[in-house]
Amino acid sequence: MNAQLSDGNSSYNALNIEMKKRFTSGMQFYASYTWSHSIDDSSDLQTLLKPQDNTNFRAERSDSLFDQRHRFVFSGVFATPENWRSQGGFKRFLHGFTFSPIFEFSSGRPFNIIAPGDANGDFQSTNERPTVRPDGTLCATGVDANCLQGVFPANGNLGRNMGITHNYMSFDARVTRRIRFNERFNIELIAEGFNLFNRFNEAAANPFYTAVNAFGKKKGGKYYSSATAAYDPRQFQFGIKLNF
Repeated sequence: MNAQLSDGNSSYNALNIEMKKRFTSGMQFYASYTWSHSIDDSSDLQTLLKPQDNTNFRAERSDSLFDQRHRFVFSGVFATPENWRSQGGFKRFLHGFTFSPIFEFSSGRPFNIIAPGDANGDFQSTNERPTVRPDGTLCATGVDANCLQGVFPANGNLGRNMGITHNYMSFDARVTRRIRFNERFNIELIAEGFNLFNRFNEAAANPFYTAVNAFGKKKGGKYYSSATAAYDPRQFQFGIKLNF
């Protein structure tokens, strides 16, 4: 008889480095880098509420689903000098323009790799993890050949959340042009672009061990898999703002 408890344990450590420049001479920027490490044995209520092995809860301790080891963000505002309004040529044309970029880079996030079945006999078929073969590929414990065949009950030896998504990178920008008609009345023409380089950013990956084997890519002991969801591709939006 197994007693089910609603408990969990987590730890979080982080280092944050920031650099700021206040708005002077038509320019300001903000840069931030965060190194962090989140470890737990249950990340949230959306994940499995039952460990693989009820007698070995320590085996559930791993990187959290939301663990993101590195994250760098740079944003800024760059405006043309006000005195360009009274100058001629190209400088006068550029007067009133403001450029505001945002660049973000972050490492991938973990996901749990599963091998559906009930090799350990706990009457739940979605909490089993696979076993790692000597060559690094994964197999369904107690089911596949040369994978603890015939052992029952059996638990996979792959740790929890040993999958990882690919890095995220995006560059967004906003360009505005203010056109003054008098001291009180002006309009702003606005153009914004998101993910301007149209980079494919993976939002979720296939958690099944067969898909992980088919993808065949590892890094630092973590497994990649085929993507099942992505963040938004390149997008644009335009607007006009009236000030009076």
